[in-house]
Amino acid sequence: MNKHPKSVEHTNSSENTAEQYESLVQQEDEHIERLKTCTKLIWDALTIISQKASALHMETVKEAADHLHIMELDLRRELFKVRLKKSILANKMKQTQA
Repeated sequence: MNKHPKSVEHTNSSENTAEQYESLVQQEDEHIERLKTCTKLIWDALTIISQKASALHMETVKEAADHLHIMELDLRRELFKVRLKKSILANKMKQTQA
C-alpha cells in the first residue's frame, strides 16, 4: 500500500524530475566545454601541421589528427544524447504541470 498521499508523491516526483533536468543542464555545459577544447586542439594541431609538416613524421601526425577527430565526434554524439534526454524531460515536466 502507498505510504505517501498523492500530493507528496507528486512533489517528490517533480523535485526528482527537476533534479534530473538540472543534472542534464550541467552535463550539457560540461560537454560543450570539452567540445570547445577539443575543437581548439584540432585547429591548433592543423596550424602546427601547416607550419611544420616537413619536420614531422606524417603517419604519426595523421594518426594523432584522426584520434582528435574521433574524440570530437564522440563528444558531439554524447552532447546530442544529453540534449535529447533534456528535451524529453522538459516535455515530461510540461505534461505534469498541465
